[in-house]
Amino acid sequence: MQLLIVHREAEIGEGLLGMVSEYTAHAAEYLPSDAAARIWAQSHAECALLIAQLEAPGMDGLALSGSLGAHFPRLQTFFLPAYARSKQRLEVTQTKIFPEPIDGEGLLRAIERVEESDGARNCFPVVDLLQMCCLSGKGGALRLVAGRETGVVFLRHGELRHAVTAHARGLEAIYEMLSWGPLEFAYDAQASPAEQTIDISWDAALVEVVLRKREEQALQPDGREAQVAASLLPPELDLTGQEFGTYRVGRKLTESFWDKVYEAEQTSIRRQVALHVLRSSLRHDPERAQEFLETARANANIRHPAILPVYEAGEYEGAYFYAREFVVGRTLYEIQARGLTISALLALRIICAVAEVLAHLEARQILHAPLRLSRIFVTPNEEARLAGMAVAHPALAQLGPAQSEIQTLGGVLIPLTEATAAPESGRVLQLIHRMQISREDAITAWAALAEEAKKLESFLAPASPARSPKKTGRLAKVKFWGK
Repeated sequence: MQLLIVHREAEIGEGLLGMVSEYTAHAAEYLPSDAAARIWAQSHAECALLIAQLEAPGMDGLALSGSLGAHFPRLQTFFLPAYARSKQRLEVTQTKIFPEPIDGEGLLRAIERVEESDGARNCFPVVDLLQMCCLSGKGGALRLVAGRETGVVFLRHGELRHAVTAHARGLEAIYEMLSWGPLEFAYDAQASPAEQTIDISWDAALVEVVLRKREEQALQPDGREAQVAASLLPPELDLTGQEFGTYRVGRKLTESFWDKVYEAEQTSIRRQVALHVLRSSLRHDPERAQEFLETARANANIRHPAILPVYEAGEYEGAYFYAREFVVGRTLYEIQARGLTISALLALRIICAVAEVLAHLEARQILHAPLRLSRIFVTPNEEARLAGMAVAHPALAQLGPAQSEIQTLGGVLIPLTEATAAPESGRVLQLIHRMQISREDAITAWAALAEEAKKLESFLAPASPARSPKKTGRLAKVKFWGK
């Protein structure tokens, strides 16, 4: 297999050439510029892999990849961008991008994958490609193609500004592209968007769509590996056991791109809360801090029994935070990940809670976040509660039709819900199936779904009459003082 290494710095280029020569049986050549690479291509009939510096004086890896790809139809490309690997926010499996310091072992494994691919098309995971362009400060447009599917992503000074497919715009378009798998691209540095549909930072945008996709992939019966393996989150000070303003911080619950979440006690009133603390790497960016607090305020202004309320938001010694109700239980994502099932009645309560909350938000024209399983909590007494459903920025909102979300929720609940001989099981499963259909009798609005679920819940689970503790068998032997 013929390899071509193109890098402006001879020390790096020759080092890569020596590594390939020592550890593989492939033929390889090193050249110092894209002009030299184009001349080389005119005198060679075959090249299977281009390992190119992304950009440098006299060097444009994106343009070189397109030029040589026209000459060598089976050419695969690896890019070597100049930014540090530590700046990446997302790690992509089977990456074709190797920032500094270059991972030699990973590069050798990737070269072997090219050999095994036997002339496959020169495709990239969309997150890999977008992250590289953003960290490199690129502008222009990427035209992305996978089979018959086509999309365009516009960038400006390393930020995502607009994305569009035949079916979606903004982050929804990027989310759709994740489903296409690896794709081919063409780059136009001069293109500019006619509108702006993404107004948050590139890393927040990509992390949001990736988290949604990872939850969706976790539900696939074939258990296929996610493209995006893990978030590369900067090290963060653990606040466990510390006093944080009026809070005594307990165990860490989870963490995300935005924050670390702890179980904590609000000592002034002895109340358990979930304490969200903005990551220290983001707190010095005024825009990030503002986005974090605006999201907290958006959720604090919602009053609904199925929503976990936000109690307080603010700043303590330079750290931004907000506290919400702490709930004992598991998220629907955790239930699915552990291979557990839920009763038909609990599935119905989840449907009712989600539908009522989203109908409540839509009626008040409050933007809501995409429906994720990690935002749905199930308590030990089989109640469903939701957290973090309001968003402050349209770029992070679910803007698609309610029917698509209703169908997604139905698809999630079908494999999780126990099918039994009890009458309620059949009725609930029938409702879930109605959530997934596209016929005239399909349920297309959250308010309609909430009404259907509420009627069914009242029919299947009527309130039990209250009983005096003295008359229960177990408590009859207990002496009640003063009675």
